[in-house]
Parts: sequence; C-alpha cells; structure tokens
Amino acid sequence: VAEGARVGRALGFAVVAGSALCWVVSFAMCVLTIVAALIATVAGGGLVIRAWSLFLDRYEHDPARVRLAMGFCLAAATSAEGWLVVAGMIRPWVLAVTLVANVWGGVDAVLRFPASHDVESVFAVKQFLLLVAKAYAYGTGLVAFRQHAVTFGALVLWNIVGLPVFYAMAMPMDPREHVAPSDAHNTDLLVRVWKLAACSSERRACLASCRGWWYRRLADASDSSSIARLAICAAVSPVQRRAFRRRTGRCV
Repeated sequence: VAEGARVGRALGFAVVAGSALCWVVSFAMCVLTIVAALIATVAGGGLVIRAWSLFLDRYEHDPARVRLAMGFCLAAATSAEGWLVVAGMIRPWVLAVTLVANVWGGVDAVLRFPASHDVESVFAVKQFLLLVAKAYAYGTGLVAFRQHAVTFGALVLWNIVGLPVFYAMAMPMDPREHVAPSDAHNTDLLVRVWKLAACSSERRACLASCRGWWYRRLADASDSSSIARLAICAAVSPVQRRAFRRRTGRCV
C-alpha cells in the first residue's frame, strides 16, 4: 500500500511538472512570437519611414506628387483591412467603420494637403475622432483578440499612428507653402460632395477640371514617348484629338 502511495505521488508530481513545463514553454513561445513580431514591425516601419523621407527630400515642393503617394498609402491600408476581413481576423462591420474613416478622414486630408490646420480646428477634431473610432473598432471587432493581439498592434501602429505621421512628415518646411491649391480644395469632403450633387455649376467646374487634368496627362505621355503619342492618336476620337491639339499645341 505504501509503495502504491509513493508511486501515485510520483505520478501526480510528474503530471503537474509536465503541465507546468508545457505552460512555461507555451508562454515563452508566445512571448518570443510577440517580440519577434514587434521587432519585425518596428524594423519594417523604420525602412518605410526612411523610404518616405527620401521621397519627400526629392518631391517636397511637388504637392501633387506627394498627394498621389499618400493616396496610394491610404489605398494600401484600406486593402489590408479588407484582406483581414476576408481572412476572418476582424468582423465585417469593422470594415464599414474604417471605410468611413479612410474616406471622410483620409481622402479629405489628402485632398486638402498641404493646407495647415490648428489643433482646435474642426478638421483636426474630426480626424482625431475618426482615428479613435477606428482604434475602438479594431479592439472590439478583432476575432479571438488573444490570438491576434500582434495583428491588433500592427494595425494600430500602421493605420492609426503611421498614416498621420506620414502626413505630418509630408508637410513642407516652409510655412508659406502650407496652403491648399484653392479654397475649394480646403473644403470638407462631405460639403464638396453635397455641392456636386446639388449645384450644376459645381458639376460643370469639376468636369472641366477633370478634363484639364486628363489633357495634361496626355500631354506628359506624348512628351515622354513617340509610341505613347501614336497610341493616343489611335485611341481618342477626332473631337478629342482636335481639343488635345488646341490645348497642347501638338499634332498627334
């Protein structure tokens, strides 16, 4: 009986020790995974910030190109959020919140760049509230938060902190350049959409602006390549060809 009791105690101790060892190994692996993910995220963030700094050094005085680059960054962030929904890491309603924040906040900020705004301005307050809403949506809409805690950290670091930091870095050093292309560009996006929907003159002005932008892009393409010039000539209609000739002075 005594021998059986000793064997039972030994087996019980072995089971407890094995369970404790498994818990310690699991915890250590979890910590190592989080640390490795954080190191990779910080290292990747450093490389991206370095690349963004080099881009800004070259195109600091070209707001149109900077706006285009920021638009690509915003589109990439939105695409990543959509992929997380498809992968089942975040709930679908989170994407609706982030789309509102990215369009009303992000697109509006890109369109207004490089206009500066005070901290207490309506623009700044709106951007802050939208970022808070995104962070709350990430925290409450993440599926299995403990399993995807690293994903949550990466989302906050890149989409909540990273994009505003990129925007702040892109602001020109010269305060005299902190102005929007026009008063129309420094208007809230919802107000601009409402004006387009309600006012025919605004729609005509917007169409004329888009048409001018399109002709400028065609002119740049025709300057860069004779093949592009021939492609433009073959693709556009005679009316567009004549309009392009009048605007650019080229016979394509």
